[in-house]
Amino acid sequence: MFFGLFTDEILVTTAFEDRPQSAIVQIASGAENGTRISVACNFRGMLGKRVLLEATQALPSSTAVSIEYSDAMFLGEVINCAPETGGTWRVEVKVEQILTGLQSLIALRSRLLCEGVTAPSVLLPAGMRE
Repeated sequence: MFFGLFTDEILVTTAFEDRPQSAIVQIASGAENGTRISVACNFRGMLGKRVLLEATQALPSSTAVSIEYSDAMFLGEVINCAPETGGTWRVEVKVEQILTGLQSLIALRSRLLCEGVTAPSVLLPAGMRE
């Protein structure tokens, strides 16, 4: 992790150039049924509020994307995509929101759906109880 100054803020940069981490980028397909296209990529790091990726295909600028990486989902927009050697693409995504703890949320959802949800208790004023 590198620390540097960027105007009046601290700029935090993380990079994984020596050990790429796999991630999945999803974009809307444009189909009426709402299907999404998944693109395999490597998570290269973060620079401030930007995620750097190495993708297997080009992603158009201004495309809304979600990135699933290490128990988190990054929601944002592609701001740059450039070809690299070896047929890969360097993609830069401006992050708008990060959702963390996805595995815990999936486990909770599974437990709730399997166990069923009990009906809420009916609360009556004290004077109306038998």
